[in-house]
Amino acid sequence: MARKPISISKFAHDAALHFLAQPKKYGLTDAIRKNLAEVVEGYAGRCDEIAARRGMEWMREHYRWKGETPRF
Repeated sequence: MARKPISISKFAHDAALHFLAQPKKYGLTDAIRKNLAEVVEGYAGRCDEIAARRGMEWMREHYRWKGETPRF
């Protein structure tokens, strides 16, 4: 069964840019940075969907860890 094409919201795009702008603050590894960059790319068009999904899941976990509900 084919996966549904990824849909990246403006909020997820903006959140990914926020994390990418402060990699030391969030302790981003190269792999996480790549995944977040794919979230940004995916908002504008084509991307590595697997990496973008990983980036969005990383952001969701970050928000949950802070006790917040992710909006995407």
